[in-house]
Amino acid sequence: MKKKTIYDIVLFALLGILAFLPMAQEHLHLFDLKHLVGVMVEAKKPELTKESYVSCQYQQQMEAYAAQNFGFHESIIRLYNQYLYDFYRKTYNEEIVPGRDGWFYYQQNVNDYYGTEMYRWQSTVEEAKATYDREARLMWKLRGVLHDYDKEFLVFMAPEKGFLYPEHLPKRQIDTTTINARLYYSKKFDEYDFPYIEMTKWFQGIKEADTVPYILIPQSGAHWSFSSVIAADSLFRFMGSLKNEKLGTLKVGPLRESSEQTKNGDYDLENTLNLWRTVSHKGEKLLDAEVTVISDSTTVKPNVLFIGNSYLFRMNYFVPFEDMFSYSDYWFYNSTAYYGKDYALKKSVGEIDFLQRLMDADYVVWFTTGNQMYKVSYGFVERALMTLCLSDDRVNGVREQLMDSLRCDSAFMSTIDTLTEPKDLEFRRQLWQQSNIIINRNPEYYFPELAGDSIPTIRNPKIPECLIIKDIKKDADWIINLQCQTIIRNASLDNILKMEAQNVLNGRPLMRDEHDVVSKENYVNSLVAEMKQELMQKPASVQSIKDKAAAKGRTFEEQLEGDARWVINDKINRGVIDLSSFAEEEQKRNLQKTIDEWVRDMEQELLGKPASVQSIKEKAAAKGRTFEEQLHADAQWIINDKISRGVISVENP
Repeated sequence: MKKKTIYDIVLFALLGILAFLPMAQEHLHLFDLKHLVGVMVEAKKPELTKESYVSCQYQQQMEAYAAQNFGFHESIIRLYNQYLYDFYRKTYNEEIVPGRDGWFYYQQNVNDYYGTEMYRWQSTVEEAKATYDREARLMWKLRGVLHDYDKEFLVFMAPEKGFLYPEHLPKRQIDTTTINARLYYSKKFDEYDFPYIEMTKWFQGIKEADTVPYILIPQSGAHWSFSSVIAADSLFRFMGSLKNEKLGTLKVGPLRESSEQTKNGDYDLENTLNLWRTVSHKGEKLLDAEVTVISDSTTVKPNVLFIGNSYLFRMNYFVPFEDMFSYSDYWFYNSTAYYGKDYALKKSVGEIDFLQRLMDADYVVWFTTGNQMYKVSYGFVERALMTLCLSDDRVNGVREQLMDSLRCDSAFMSTIDTLTEPKDLEFRRQLWQQSNIIINRNPEYYFPELAGDSIPTIRNPKIPECLIIKDIKKDADWIINLQCQTIIRNASLDNILKMEAQNVLNGRPLMRDEHDVVSKENYVNSLVAEMKQELMQKPASVQSIKDKAAAKGRTFEEQLEGDARWVINDKINRGVIDLSSFAEEEQKRNLQKTIDEWVRDMEQELLGKPASVQSIKEKAAAKGRTFEEQLHADAQWIINDKISRGVISVENP
């Protein structure tokens, strides 16, 4: 009887723990659980009010919040995903397909190998051919226009995992009636003599020859790993050959086993599935090495604009782009622009001066994979060609006509939110967006000056201004002066550059020559202003600033200013920012200040001598000057004479 009582107590205690442990985990976070991977829209805890309760809004929001935040939420999700994978080889991520032997592929890789990816983007073979023909023709035209400004445009197609490792794909029937975009574009590029690199065939040869000791694309990853360095070397050499110039060369150190951080990036598909345990990677070699850029006095560091998919991020992980290029942007799917060191900063492509960025670039690289070529260029090629060849007024005129037509299109109007008033800004935004989509489908139709089989000859009238701005950016002293002008004129550097370019075009005095505004203080203040903008683009930095501001009793703006100034001062102290040029400028200004003081003292001395005053009056009358002008000239001459004879020293006044 006593044993049974103890048994009951233990059982009751265990049940109590199991019942209340999830609640304790939810509120106290007793265990540090591995976070789920992927994009998740955070459901915030709702506030209970009479209105939200009566409308049932509170209940709906609370249900969503509880679903995300109940105790051991992460572990339960992982256990369930593991169950689906182990027993059914199934995932809830429709874009990821489990292959054989613990391999994973993107759905589009599988579709492309089996010949069905075309149908996701084009309905028929005829439509696909027409689309690819048009896009290849526009790419050829865009390259021709860019050539006029000594810029190169090329296409780079990274290797496809499905064609590189087909032995691990799930078994399906191959559709032989469709078109493979990678092969079709390759043929069209050959016809146009358009520069491109197609890596799938080359990587297939590397795999068959077994010439590298590591796997080319990880079994549970979407992208290449260290093999991207091989491709980078070929890409950079090819770019240089197109313009007959020498870029830096890559030096690869001794191979080593990849770190856990690197492997975590190599297993991105597996990580996205949020399984309870990792799949077996037995026999998979993941190696890497330190990669450096070797350059000399004959190498160039060009500005490069990349547009395309995520394969470039992995290349940039291993290759120090900042040592290869003076500047590079990466327009991810022509939507989000990544820039800065390791592409850590980002903004919408819509916020960028499209024409200026094209003019700043020495190379424009469409960076993609074969299976992405079905989507053509995400509108980049079309917009680039229109931006280079047409004025804003010309494009806006056609766009306005289309917007008027859409207002009379009942089919389109039925898709507009019924709550949107016709005069509302959101309504106009939707009209604007739809008109852009229509124009990008066939710009040659709406702008006859772009049509035909030859390179368009018409040009955007803003191009000369953009080219001058590019030249200004190459002059470090000029840029420093203009950065100081941003503080004096309370304007952005972009606006100051446009103003200076107009000064050059119209023969007006240049801000570059206003030396009185150039000071270390103004320059540092301009760098602080830029750093504030950079910090505001990093969510982690914004949160850190908010926390510090609250802890120190400061406003957010005060803490932002303090953090930005600390970062700039730290870079100055470490020599990352060089202010040595300002030392000479300050010395010159101090010297001139001393001479000016001597001249003023001499003016007072001359005024105390009647004979000197009479002489100055006579010379002023003879030369048509005022008395004050002649007085200053005489005092200046006397001081300069004393300096030249060594009577007074400017080095030791």
